[in-house]
Amino acid sequence: MATPKEILAQIVSIAKGLSLTQKILGAVVIAVVFGGLLSLTTAGKETSYKVLFSGLNQEDAGEVLTKLKDQRIPYKLSADGGAIMVPASQVYEVRLTLAGEGLPRGGGVGFEIFNQTSFGQTDFVQRLNYQRALQGELARTIRNFQQVIEARVHIATPKESVFIEDAKPPTASISVKLRGREKLSQHEIQSIVNLVASAVPGLSNDNITLVDTSGRLLYRKQGDGEGVLTGNQLEYQIKIEDTLRQKVETMLEEVVGVNRARARVTAEIDFNKVERTEENFDPEGQVVRSEQMLLENDKGGGSSPEGIPGVKGELATFAGEGGAGASTAGNNRNNVTRNYEISKQTRHTQEKGGGIKKLSIAVMVDGSYEKSVDKEGKTSLKYQPRSPEEMQNLDKLVKNAIGYNEERGDQVEVASLPFALSSVPEPEPDAMEKWRGMAEWLLMPLVYLLVAVLVMLFIVRPFMKLLTTRQTETHSGGTLAMPGGHAPVAGGLGLAGEEEDFSLAPRGLTDQERIYRLAQSDPDRAADLVRRWLREEA
Repeated sequence: MATPKEILAQIVSIAKGLSLTQKILGAVVIAVVFGGLLSLTTAGKETSYKVLFSGLNQEDAGEVLTKLKDQRIPYKLSADGGAIMVPASQVYEVRLTLAGEGLPRGGGVGFEIFNQTSFGQTDFVQRLNYQRALQGELARTIRNFQQVIEARVHIATPKESVFIEDAKPPTASISVKLRGREKLSQHEIQSIVNLVASAVPGLSNDNITLVDTSGRLLYRKQGDGEGVLTGNQLEYQIKIEDTLRQKVETMLEEVVGVNRARARVTAEIDFNKVERTEENFDPEGQVVRSEQMLLENDKGGGSSPEGIPGVKGELATFAGEGGAGASTAGNNRNNVTRNYEISKQTRHTQEKGGGIKKLSIAVMVDGSYEKSVDKEGKTSLKYQPRSPEEMQNLDKLVKNAIGYNEERGDQVEVASLPFALSSVPEPEPDAMEKWRGMAEWLLMPLVYLLVAVLVMLFIVRPFMKLLTTRQTETHSGGTLAMPGGHAPVAGGLGLAGEEEDFSLAPRGLTDQERIYRLAQSDPDRAADLVRRWLREEA
């Protein structure tokens, strides 16, 4: 086995045989390898840091850093200062420790303000602390939305009054800071408003205002700004107009061609809400509601006296039969009271806004063009308008597509006009354009392939060939063959005590170059080899 000194000598001899370009390339390769190993070794020794908290406000970040300094925990701040990083092995432990102390608080103060009570606090201070805690808790909840970075909630609670007419409802204002260019959807805005309204007693959605830090009003009382379209109403109107426009354009493009029809729609929307209550009475439909009947029969206090006063016997009886003393009949009275109910129909109708009051649509349709060539060979297009019959058919199609209603005053206008781009003649296609595009598509891969082949031929291949030659010379130990094709001669010993091989088989150098180098490097061995050749010839 070769000693380190011999290995170093071989490396030096290989380096001396390299050209200047090969030496520079080898130095670059060695520097890159050693630099990579050094960076890997250094990176392995550095402490790995992970994010403890990110997106904290200034108050929470200051409190967290103070706690880390008190506990002597190493930390780092990100480039923008928005994240606090600690060693990866301590992330979860530190996070749980800070959570036990109520950090981060999430901005503002929450119900932890009541963890420490004082007997000297007045009722006013207690109510004020409760309002502060409620505002802080609501702000923390709103910050859980993905788009929200910071949030502030302000609740205004009026002084209570014993008189009902003097009582005023509470109000609330919410300010949010959104992340980047993200926006809150209408559903998320309504969720925030309902969240705050449900957390404060007596607070309604109409008394809540939501804004962002850019000054945009996201939610306000619905009654404000009468006569002005709200964001939802304007979005609804634009959506209806775009839908009708797409219907008309896509239908006409099937007839006149793509991009040869343009439509614009203006819709008047009725956003008024109407509540109507109707009561209809039918005089012919009568129903007995109640009936009361009173029957009286009065026949007198007893039998009336009969006969003639002072006359007795049969004479008195006879006189009574004559009728003068006959008994009188009783009085009968019937009283009936009936109450009738007339049939009534009550209807309560509530109409929500959003109906179309009027539609106005304007449609432009491109005509046809005739190509003509003048004496100079220039091509021009002559516009030909569409026929009246064709325009009438297009007008009917447009009216049916938008749901035309003459009673509400809809207006439709379809006109045949020349389009600006259509009047410009299209350039004649170039026969070489197709092949030019294919050549550009294949050019860059061919260039990359050519560069790779040149690098392999003029840099990698000579360098590998030179390294192979040096290794062959080192392993062969300068062995040479007998001239004239004789077999190798045994008898010489190398550095390791093995039989030397003097073969002159081609190993990248000619026989003369091998003999010359052997004479320069080891004259004694060269002289011994010549003596052996002379003995063999003798």
